[in-house]
Amino acid sequence: MKKLLICLAATAAVCSAQAQSGGFTGFSAGGNLAMNAGGASETNGTSTIDGFGQQSLGVGGFVGYGLSMGSASIITFGFDYSFSDIKTFENTASSISSKLQNLSSVSIAPGTMLTDKTLAYFKLGFENGKAVQSSTSEKSKNITGNSWGVGMKTLFDKNTFLQVEVKQINFGAARYDGETNDFKARGTTGSVGVGFMF
Repeated sequence: MKKLLICLAATAAVCSAQAQSGGFTGFSAGGNLAMNAGGASETNGTSTIDGFGQQSLGVGGFVGYGLSMGSASIITFGFDYSFSDIKTFENTASSISSKLQNLSSVSIAPGTMLTDKTLAYFKLGFENGKAVQSSTSEKSKNITGNSWGVGMKTLFDKNTFLQVEVKQINFGAARYDGETNDFKARGTTGSVGVGFMF
């Protein structure tokens, strides 16, 4: 009987913590629209060519799992994928352009409940993708990097939520095959999406 009471008390405590943490515990999935500002820089000796400021629109998807870490804290483990290219460089005079493709991210996002329906969070991620350069021919290179961002989720009802997020992505130095100079790609993404809690 004593063990049963302890078990019931523990179950009640967990349920209470999840209720206080809002409806953001468990599995979730959704899609978003994003505004991207991309850039790429290349160093040639002592000079650097910088192409920051390329704008593009995109769509993406996300999945996550939220764990309650207390009465008002949640940590979310997530995976994001961009279905659209992000422009990073364009020179119309020389017909050279570059972009990022197949961007994916594995992330961890600690957050706190602002109200019983709104979660604010900070996000750290590991990024993976492909850089593509086009001129007279096309070259590509797989690249990796890191990201950080901030965001907010607000429940419409028990299962559906709005997600707003801003993320900064930085990739490490890489080099296309046959080239003598390294390049670095980066991007800033602002997105608005709708998700569903399972």
